This record gives sequence, structure tokens and C-alpha cells, in this order.
Amino acid sequence: MNKLIHLVIAIAILGGGFIAFNSLKGCESNIFSNKEEKASKKKSTQNRRRGSSSKGVVIKTKVMPLEKGDFIVEVHSQGEVLAHHNTSLTSQVAGRIIKISPKFENGAFFDKGDILLELDTADTLAEIETAEAQLARAESAFAQEQARAKQALLNWNDAGFTETPSDLVLRKPQLREVKADVASAASNLDRAKRNLSYTKVRAPYNGRVRNRSVGIGQQIGTNTPLGEVFTTDIAIVRLPITPRDLEFYEPPNKPEDSNNQEENITFSSIVAKQGIQKTWQGTILRSEGELDPESRQIFVIARIDDPFALKSNNPPLYFGQPVKATIPGGKLEDVYTIPRSNLSDIDEIIIVRDGKIKRVNITKLWSTADDIIFKEDLLPGDLLAITRIPYAPEGSSVEIIHDEVPASDTSSQ
Repeated sequence: MNKLIHLVIAIAILGGGFIAFNSLKGCESNIFSNKEEKASKKKSTQNRRRGSSSKGVVIKTKVMPLEKGDFIVEVHSQGEVLAHHNTSLTSQVAGRIIKISPKFENGAFFDKGDILLELDTADTLAEIETAEAQLARAESAFAQEQARAKQALLNWNDAGFTETPSDLVLRKPQLREVKADVASAASNLDRAKRNLSYTKVRAPYNGRVRNRSVGIGQQIGTNTPLGEVFTTDIAIVRLPITPRDLEFYEPPNKPEDSNNQEENITFSSIVAKQGIQKTWQGTILRSEGELDPESRQIFVIARIDDPFALKSNNPPLYFGQPVKATIPGGKLEDVYTIPRSNLSDIDEIIIVRDGKIKRVNITKLWSTADDIIFKEDLLPGDLLAITRIPYAPEGSSVEIIHDEVPASDTSSQ
């Protein structure tokens, strides 16, 4: 009985092993067949890509001619409109404010020389009277000393002395002293008169008031801030230039470049009131001559005349307003310019040469938001495929699609 059991177990083990062997063999056959199928498909795709299996395939596309030309590089930057002069006003004399001009209010405009505020003149008028009296006394003392000097010379001669009298005998030191007193008194009087004119604080230039910090009746000193004003004749914009842009643009770096007024640039900004973009003309004045330590960029300073449009019909600019700048750079000669949308890949275009598809890798010299500029050795007669072609095997025949020209209506005779 035991022998029978052992025999059944042995037969079962052999049968199981045989079944497992056949299963593994089938799996291996499937694996290799799948790999061969994938390899075959990949090879077929590559062959179609190269055009080996593309016989008879005709690609339809629109084309445009490829023509060389010159391209002016435009460097784009952006900055913030700033005041050329920003001044904290102070008075040159102390006193009490008795009058403030309407032109010295926040946001008000003023012209150079306009009186912005006035101080009480009582103290300065008293200083003038004191200085006039001091000058009169000094002039009187000088006249008396001149008379004494003449009398001293007469007395010397009457005494019968034959030698030349000394300066002390002729009272020359005393004359120089009283003469200096006259000059000092006259200077004090001039200063007192100037202080009287300083009681009227005048605008240093054509400008606008940023803020006023004093009021009527306030006693101020020579260091008291009266307010802040800024110029309105010109504004400046600080523009960063990237290392990439420096390949095609050279900022002013020489003394003679600072006087060059021909490098005009265009500024643009969105006018909130109208919701549309407006432009202004400006001029590059100079570069700062050093790289920014954080961005490693160089900054150029541009000037905008009449930013508040006081002499023109342009929309006004405001200090602190962000603007974009377009700066003309260098010229790229004998280059191709194509729309960015006509790229078939990141750095690839499809051209039609002798009626066949050809893929060409290009090296970008410059690019804008809309165009790609490159310089490759293409052949005369090459055409750029401008239709989006999802599958274009190398060497495929091309049927050029021409734009349909609407037939003109003809009336029957």
C-alpha cells in the first residue's frame, strides 16, 4: 500500500513539472515575439522618417520664400519714471511764516522764481537799520582819521624835520583800521538786505510740489524742512541691460558719448484712464559704468522731456510709473527672419527643396516675441513650409498649396 502511494506521488510530481515546463516555454516565446514586434515597429517608423518607405506619400503645405536681409536688433528693458531733481526746501533765514502761495500746495505747479512763501520782515528791517547806522559811524570815523593823518603830516613839516615820517607818525595803521571797519559795516548792510530778500522763499526751478510740511504762523529756522519739490522739465528712467543684450548693444561709455543726442528710444506704458498703450520718446544720456552687484546687469540712464505734457498734447507721465523701453541696437546683416510659429521644432524648420521635404536645424542669432532670426547656408530657391505638418518624412514629395485668388465677377455682355 505504501509503495502504491509513493508511486502516485512521483507520477503527480512528474506531471506537474511537465505542465510547468510547457507554460514557461510559451511565455518565453511570447516575450521574444513582443520584443521583435516592437523593434520592427521602431525600425519601420525610422524608415518612414528617413523616407525609405515614403514612396508615393505626398505632403501638402503652404510655403513662403526665404530671403536674406538686414535686421535691426531692438533691446527691450523696463524701468520706473523718476524725477531728475528732487529738493527738500529750506529757508536761508529764520522767521515766522506770514503768507503761503497757492503754488506751494501738494501737487501744485510752479515756475522758476515764483514766491512760494513769505516770512515776517520786521527783524530783517531792524537789522538793515542797525547795519546802516554802523556803516555811518564807520564812515565818520574814517573821515576823521583821514583829517588827523593830514594834520600829522603838516605838523611834521612845521617842526622842521627833514627825514621821511614813519607810518605811525602819519597814522597809517589807524587809517587801515577804520577803513576795514567801513568795509565790514558795508558788508553787514549788504547781508541784511539779502536777508530781507530771503524772507521770500522762491522756487529754484520749474517744478511741482510733492508735499508741504509747514503752515501759516509757524516759526522756522534755517534748517527747518519746508516741503519737497521736484522738477517737471525732464524725467529720467534707469534701465537695466542684460549680458545677452550687450552682445548687440553698446551703451555710452566715453565722455563724448554723453553729448550724443541721436540715440533716441521709445517708451511705452498703459494709460489707466484710457486702458490703451501710449508711447513717449526719450534719449539715452549715459551708463552708470558698473554692474549691479545683485543682478550683474549694467544700467543706462534715459531722459524724457516734458513728462507732464505741459507743452504738448501727449498723455502725462507720473513719477513712479513703470514704463517699457525699446532701444535700437546693432544690425544683423544677411540673415533670415521667419515667424516663430513656423518652427517645426525648438531649433528646426522644414523647407521645400527641389519639391522634397528637408528638415534643417538652425542656430538662433536673435529672437523676439514673434520672430526668429538665424543665418544658415540655405540654397537659392529653398522655400519655408508654413503649414503645420504633424508628420513630414524626410524626402517626401511636396504639393504646394497656393492661396486661392477669388475670381472677379464678370458681367455678361
